[in-house]
Amino acid sequence: MQAAPIKNILVVEDNPGDFLLTEEFLLEQLQFPNIVQAKSSQEAKQLLTAQPLAFDVILLDLSLPDSKGEELINEMMSVSSGTPVIVLTGYTDLTFGVKSLALGVADYILKEELTAISLHKSIVYSIERKKVSAALEASERTARNFAQRLNNVLEDERARIARELHDEFGQQLSGLKMSLSALKKSYEIPSPTIDGIIADVDNGIQTLRKIANELRPAMLDKFGLFAAIEWLVTDLKKKTGIKTGLYIDARQPELDSATETNIFRICQEALTNVVKHANASFTDVQVENIAGELFIRITDNGIGLRPDNAGNPLSMGLMNMQERARLINASITIRPGAQGGTTVELIVNLNGNKNINS
Repeated sequence: MQAAPIKNILVVEDNPGDFLLTEEFLLEQLQFPNIVQAKSSQEAKQLLTAQPLAFDVILLDLSLPDSKGEELINEMMSVSSGTPVIVLTGYTDLTFGVKSLALGVADYILKEELTAISLHKSIVYSIERKKVSAALEASERTARNFAQRLNNVLEDERARIARELHDEFGQQLSGLKMSLSALKKSYEIPSPTIDGIIADVDNGIQTLRKIANELRPAMLDKFGLFAAIEWLVTDLKKKTGIKTGLYIDARQPELDSATETNIFRICQEALTNVVKHANASFTDVQVENIAGELFIRITDNGIGLRPDNAGNPLSMGLMNMQERARLINASITIRPGAQGGTTVELIVNLNGNKNINS
């Protein structure tokens, strides 16, 4: 195996014998490595935070004078800045080894099984995995950026079409209605034909307003997210007869336009599912601002959401909700309700939430 260009290695080890053996293994496999020793957790943290030297890998013993085990791993992971951490330990507890990997370490090696070759392989593989992981994260960020830009374009186009429908076609239909009304007045006797045409025009105006509002609710742009959520719930009750409950926290945070749009679309999709799929007689929407997080919980007393396959329109709607949540770095859970039905819970971190395009 060709050695990777590994220059700086931090060995966090207080036992002189174990450090010398590790150093010997490293010198055997690497060309002129810069090996730095830290004999305590505190010393390691100082090296990682205060010194401008960038380490390629951290070799960590799990038993130090000032810290041990899981606590030590968490301390090192918090200051490693993404540098791979490889645990070298005398502990033979397999369960803890698995747990340490879950905590973020790159590898877990028993000292009694350590050789120069196995250590070298672990270092190389850990560094390469980190590179692949970083490239994957960058690719995911690019994909999210593209998805957000696409969403923004779609929302802008929806808003443009909605404005044109309202301003141009709406005015034309209103003008036609006025002309028909004037024509009707010119007749000395009632004209059922004109009355019918006026009724059709009225229906056309209402349909036009409905389509424009569904494309881009004016309430969202004029009064913001929370008024738009209230409008969603009121409109659902009026159109379907489903009983509704609504609570919106008076402490309403300021959110950027893209975040508001994505939250609104998630709520809209959840309530659409209630109407189309849940067969519910009641739905409740709770919006709370708690400890720097915005909680939105939508529940119903229906039959529950059970998408059977990826081609199911309901399943596609749930996927759309989950993707919109990812775009705003929010978490969303969709689960059976405690008393039946379905619960959709969206949690938006208000402190760390930023539009990914900002």
